[in-house]
Amino acid sequence: MIKKILLKWNNLKKKFYTTIEQQVVEIKEKPYKIALGCALGIGINFIPTFGVGFIIAYFLAMIFGVNRAGAAVTSLVTGPLVPLMYALNFVVGGVILTPALGDESIVDFIIRQYSMILKLGSIREKILSSLELLGFTFLMGSAINAVVLGLAFYFFVMFLMRKYKS
Repeated sequence: MIKKILLKWNNLKKKFYTTIEQQVVEIKEKPYKIALGCALGIGINFIPTFGVGFIIAYFLAMIFGVNRAGAAVTSLVTGPLVPLMYALNFVVGGVILTPALGDESIVDFIIRQYSMILKLGSIREKILSSLELLGFTFLMGSAINAVVLGLAFYFFVMFLMRKYKS
């Protein structure tokens, strides 16, 4: 029974990879344009776009002349990872700002950032503390993460394109 399941799994895997290879080989666009589109799609998800990141990625890809489908699909596929991406934005922004602000540790810095939202007070104070939370720390982290991880994803897609095209 286990052999039968493994055989089905291997057949499914082989069919999946064969289909992917055929689709990659049939793509007429240059590999670097596809990779740039995918990098743009993942990079846009680090920036707060309020759920329309894939549309913004599509239009930016159109403006820059890179693969629009790659940008939109990558943004949609990595969409569920946005909460993790935002957390990473705070960590990276905090790592940079903690020494600059003279805080003793990154953990204290992040706890202080999150506690701003949870403090009691009027609605106005909560809104202002939320804006402060999504302030410089978050935006600095998002810019750095978008560039660094976008470049990493570009090289990863280029590697995959070369592998399947050859």
